[in-house]
Amino acid sequence: MEPVKVVFNSMEECQKYIRVVENVPFNIDLQCGSRVIDGKSALGILGFGLRKVLELRVHTEDSKAWSELLEKIEFCICGEEMKMAI
Repeated sequence: MEPVKVVFNSMEECQKYIRVVENVPFNIDLQCGSRVIDGKSALGILGFGLRKVLELRVHTEDSKAWSELLEKIEFCICGEEMKMAI
């Protein structure tokens, strides 16, 4: 699956994202620069810091599950016009 750019502007958004992804049956990574973390880790996300554009990568071939996940996390997906969160 293609990576998606996400940004968490508040602790509440981060918590909402974690509630969505914690039970998906596949692995998720978040990348910022050369650093990669478990995409289901709130502490990892906070370690990157809020308001940073991160690259979300999922490890599944199930396009239906991927589409459903994207719908659930649309609140933190960067739009085309949003190149930087800051």
